[in-house]
Amino acid sequence: MLAPIVLLAFAALAIICGPRLLLGSAWVRRAPGWGVMAWHALTLSVVAAVALFGFTLATPVSPLAEPIARLFRTTPTEVVEHYQTPAGVWLAYTAVFAVAGFTVWMLWLTISTLIDTTRSRRAHLRLLRMLGRDHPGGFVLVEHSQALVYCLPGLRKRVVVTTAALELLDAHQLELVLAHEKSHLRSRHDIAIALADVLRRTFRPLRLFTVAHEQVRTLIEMQADDAAHDRHGLARALVTLGSGTPEPGLSAGDVATFARVQRLTNGAGPWKRRQSFAVCLATTTLLATPIALATTPMMEMIIIGCTTVLG
Repeated sequence: MLAPIVLLAFAALAIICGPRLLLGSAWVRRAPGWGVMAWHALTLSVVAAVALFGFTLATPVSPLAEPIARLFRTTPTEVVEHYQTPAGVWLAYTAVFAVAGFTVWMLWLTISTLIDTTRSRRAHLRLLRMLGRDHPGGFVLVEHSQALVYCLPGLRKRVVVTTAALELLDAHQLELVLAHEKSHLRSRHDIAIALADVLRRTFRPLRLFTVAHEQVRTLIEMQADDAAHDRHGLARALVTLGSGTPEPGLSAGDVATFARVQRLTNGAGPWKRRQSFAVCLATTTLLATPIALATTPMMEMIIIGCTTVLG
């Protein structure tokens, strides 16, 4: 039974070649929204391949055989025969425990990340209520010597500007930076970062997920940069604000500032609809491939059955 081997081969190929292809592709930064989707599709396809690797090994001794049989209109016995490995039931039972442990680990990391993020945001909001004051410009003004402009996502979303930033930025630059932050809040970029962070924590030894986390953070900043109507003006504001941001905020000037300034000042040609279609098709195919590989034994059974009938 080749499905587990092919799934592992797919995961290895995606881990090795995927980052090289995306990091070397100019379109990823040209259309950062699609780039975020591509990085998520790559990492989730690896997760799906690893999970389905365990499921295919566990199928002979798990309750999965019956629903698979109903789906493909066959019997559980045939399903077990097509997913049985030469290693026997012991490997299958090991896979069951591994899949269960992997599922619990993923759920725990997801829940703990949500809890930690919620607590951090609540603590930050309490500080803002004590230290900040509402500004007529629609943001919270905080007395601080460091020039910062950032947003705090969530149900009680806020845009925060420090007094140092207010002094350094002129009215036009401030308008552009605020548009950047509001784009973060509208697009809920914090969700994209949270997903990348959970996967990075789950697969910490694999460099792919660390690189994906870094790239997603950079690309969502580039996507928010596109909300500015004056790209050169925003680039000048980014240079002024090139500094750190307190967690758990998203800032206009804290991630890959040089790459973002270069992108804003160089400009790019129009992004065409057929390019969006191509990226959408590629990401969909990438996500569907592990499922297709996991069902190859059943496809093989159907093909053999049809050949026998026609013969």
